Amino acid sequence: MIICEDLYRQGRMSIAEKLIEETKLNDNELFNIEKNFLEEINMILENIREKNLLPAIDWCIKHRNELNKTSSLLEFHLHKMRFIQLLQMENFDEAKNYLIHLRQYSILNGQCEQDINHLMGALVFARRDLSQSPYKYLLEPHLWLQLSELFMQQAFQQVGLAQDSPLYVVMKIGFQSLPALMSIVNAMQNTQVCHILTKDELPIEVDVGQEHRYHSVFACPILRQQTTDQNPPMKLVCGHVISKDALNKLSIQNKLKCPYCPLVPRDVLHRLLEGLQTADKNGYGDGQHHQGLLPESKPTPVVGIGLDSCVIPIRHGGLFLVQSTAFFYPLVDDPFVMGKIACANVLSDVYAMGAVEVDNMLMLLSTSNKMTDKERDTIMPLILQGFKECAEEAGTSVQGGQTVINPWLIVGGVATAVCTQNEIIIPENAIVGDVLVLTKPLGTQVAVNAHQWLENPDRWNRIKSVISEDDVRKAYQRAMNSMARLNKIGASLMHKYNAHACTDVTGFGLLGHAQNLAKHQKHDVSFVIHNLPIIAKMATISKACGNAFGLLQGTSAETSGGLLVVLPREQAAAYCKDIQAQEGYQAWIIGVVEKGGRTAKIIDKPRIIEVPAKDTEGELW
Repeated sequence: MIICEDLYRQGRMSIAEKLIEETKLNDNELFNIEKNFLEEINMILENIREKNLLPAIDWCIKHRNELNKTSSLLEFHLHKMRFIQLLQMENFDEAKNYLIHLRQYSILNGQCEQDINHLMGALVFARRDLSQSPYKYLLEPHLWLQLSELFMQQAFQQVGLAQDSPLYVVMKIGFQSLPALMSIVNAMQNTQVCHILTKDELPIEVDVGQEHRYHSVFACPILRQQTTDQNPPMKLVCGHVISKDALNKLSIQNKLKCPYCPLVPRDVLHRLLEGLQTADKNGYGDGQHHQGLLPESKPTPVVGIGLDSCVIPIRHGGLFLVQSTAFFYPLVDDPFVMGKIACANVLSDVYAMGAVEVDNMLMLLSTSNKMTDKERDTIMPLILQGFKECAEEAGTSVQGGQTVINPWLIVGGVATAVCTQNEIIIPENAIVGDVLVLTKPLGTQVAVNAHQWLENPDRWNRIKSVISEDDVRKAYQRAMNSMARLNKIGASLMHKYNAHACTDVTGFGLLGHAQNLAKHQKHDVSFVIHNLPIIAKMATISKACGNAFGLLQGTSAETSGGLLVVLPREQAAAYCKDIQAQEGYQAWIIGVVEKGGRTAKIIDKPRIIEVPAKDTEGELW
C-alpha cells in the first residue's frame, strides 16, 4: 500500500494503478488524496524542474487565502525566482516593474525586506554581469531544487499531508540507522550477547533526528521503558519528564534531585555573581572589553564574570594579577590522583588566560566528619601529596590554604600569577575565519560513571551489551590520565601561534563554555562545532543511556578538561602538531568561527572522533 502511495505522489499513476490491479487492492482505502490533486501537483513540479514558474504562480493565486492563513511565503519566492529569470533574459524594464510589486508585498506583509534589498542590488549589477557580482548566489542551480521542495511541502500541507511519503521516510531512516545497527551487532557479537536481538526492542536507541519523531509514545530515559496507564510520565518542576516508577526509585525520604539538572544552572550562577561586577571603563564591569588595560591612579578590579579567571591591574605599573579558584568533590578512587586532578583543574583557569607561570597556589581541603581516623589519616595525606606534586610539575608551589571539617570531602585551591600585559591573552578577539582547537578528549564524566557502575548491577545491565568491563576500566584510566594532565604546554603555545581567545572545558561542558566564550567576543561572531573528540567507546555508552549525559550535545560535564583555543586558520594545524611533539598527546580542530550573534552551537550530526582511534597493546593512548 505504501508503495502505491509513493508512486501516486511521484506522478506515476499508470504504474500505481497496474500494481493495484495485479494485487487486487482497493485504491480508495490507500490514502485520502484526490488523484486529480496529485496529477496537478506533479504537473506543476515538472514545470518548475523545466524552469516554468507560471503554473505554480497560478496555483498560489488560486489558493492564496489558504496560504495566507499559514503565513506562507511560497508565492513571494516564486515571484522572486521569476524576477531573476527576467534579469537573465535582460528584460530589465519588466524586471523593474516586477520588483516594485514585490516591494509593495514586502511592505504590506512586513516580511522579506532583506530579500528585496538584495534583489534591488541584483537589478543594478545585472546590466553588467550578475554572475560576477556580489549577488551571483541568486543564480545557483540548487535554488530551483529548494523551490520545488518548498512548493511540494506547502501543497501537501493544504491537504494535511507530510511532504515525504511513508516509503521514503522508512527507507531514509533505514539507511540512516544501518551503520549504527551494524555497530551494535558487532559489539554484541564480540561480547557474546547476540540473544538480545531476539527481543522486541533494540538494546540502545538509534537517533534518527527530530524531523522523524512522529508520535507521542514516551519512553522513560531512566528505566528505558515505555510509559503505561499504570506507569505514566511525570513532569518534574525543572521541566524534565520521567516515568512514575523512575520517580519512585529516585526519591529518597521524599526528596528528589533531577538526574539531568546540574546542581545550579549556569544562568542562575551568572545572576548570582552579577553583584560582584565592578563598574570599570577598562574591564568587563560595564560591558566594555579589555582594550587598553592599563592601571589608573586608583585601579579598580576587572572581574571576568563567567570567564575563567579575573584579571586585575595592580598598583605597580604594567603588572596584572591573574587569579582563579575551583573546588569539587572526589570523583576517582585513587586519592593521590584525585589531588593531581584538583590541582590541574585549578591551574587550567589561569592557563586559559595565557598566563603560563603561576607564582603561588593555595589549597582548599575539607575532610569529612564521617571518615574514621584511619580513613582520614590514609586518604588526606595522599590527596595533599598529589596536589603538591602537580603544583611542582607546573613550576609553582603551595604556600598556604585552609582546611575544614564538614560532612563532605572537598578538594580545590586558588592559583595566582603576576604578569605583564604581554603574558596575558584576553579572550575576546575571535574573528570570522578562525578555527576552534580542543586539547583534550571529551567523555571523562561518562568514563568515571561507567567505572562506578561496575559495582552497581542495575546500572551495569544498561550498558554491558555495548562495552566490556576491560574497556570500561581502560576508559577510566584514560580519563584519569587526561584529567591529571596539565594544560601548561597548550597555554604556552597559544602565544607562539597567536591565539585570539581561549577557555578551558569543565563543568558546563564543551557547548556551555563555548557559548560563554562566544558571548564575550568583541566582534559579531559565532562558534560552530563540527567534530567531537571523545574517549573511545564513551559515545556508545552515552547513546546506550539515551544520551542522558548530554555528551553528543556538548553539555556533559568535564573535570580538568582541555583548552578550547581560537586560532587563526593558518596556524591551527601547526599548533596541534607542536602539542603532539612536546606532550605526546593529540589536539584537534573541532570547529570554525563564523559571522553571527556571539553564540555557539554543535551541528546536528557532528563527526565523532574516537580517542584513541585504535587500541595498542600495552599503551594507554
